[in-house]
Amino acid sequence: MFSKSESCNTSCLNSILLGVLIVLNAFGLYLLMGNSFSVPSISVDPVGIKKAMLELEYQKVGGKANYDIIAQATAIQMKEQIPQMEQYIKTKGGDTTTTSPGGTTTTPAPAAASTMSAADVTAILATATLEGNKKADIVAIEYSDMECPFCIRQFHDTKLQPTLATQYGDKVAFAFKNNRGVNHAGTEAKALAALCAKQVGGDSAYISYYKAIMDGTTQSSMFAVAKLPEIAKNLKLDVKKWQTCVDTKSTLAQFDAESSEARKYNLNGTPGTLLLNVKTGKYATVEGAYPISEFTQKIASIQ
Repeated sequence: MFSKSESCNTSCLNSILLGVLIVLNAFGLYLLMGNSFSVPSISVDPVGIKKAMLELEYQKVGGKANYDIIAQATAIQMKEQIPQMEQYIKTKGGDTTTTSPGGTTTTPAPAAASTMSAADVTAILATATLEGNKKADIVAIEYSDMECPFCIRQFHDTKLQPTLATQYGDKVAFAFKNNRGVNHAGTEAKALAALCAKQVGGDSAYISYYKAIMDGTTQSSMFAVAKLPEIAKNLKLDVKKWQTCVDTKSTLAQFDAESSEARKYNLNGTPGTLLLNVKTGKYATVEGAYPISEFTQKIASIQ
């Protein structure tokens, strides 16, 4: 006859092990919070444990200097992008209705639009490569970074340009402009390459070029800068002229001008979209990657 303790089954053993792990984790947290623990002839140094854990993190990235750089860059990027993420979560379902005290469900009116001068409208359109009806009253201008995760999401998930074309037809045109934004490793190279495609091959080449980069980019895999010449070749551009344009940074001034244009309308992050009524000068902005409902509300405010 087995005693109760001797007949403990697998479930019992698992419960015991789980309890031990919980105790060990709690003990570890106790130490990391700066507390100490000692028994006769045994002492634990919480500061030493912290240092050892940090050393492990340093080793993973090639040293403390790299760790500090990564931590600083991450903090800067998250400070800018967390508000966009929070707002995206709030609007993910496209639910913009509210319930009044009387129980009536209403949709809030779009925020009031701003108005720019006719000269500013002309300046924006002068460098915009329009997709769709070039005489449309409304133009959606996306200031983007081809290495920005949120820009990639807007391109692949929201599908802003084709979705607007489907929903509004000839009433809304679209333009893709460049913005340094967070300025990722390949941001400038890709912007200059696309603008050089426009310089060598015109508007259609520019549109095909930037879309080829975005089509070849995912959240987990960036299109390699080294493959940029392949796009020029596939589009049958004069590759020699295109390469000279890239090497001499002939389009850098245009890239900087587009980035400054975005900042002028407080579109400091990416993506940032300017929704403009070219007839009246009324405009509204969408700062970040949002569901299409955010864009339709803003368009309604400038019509």
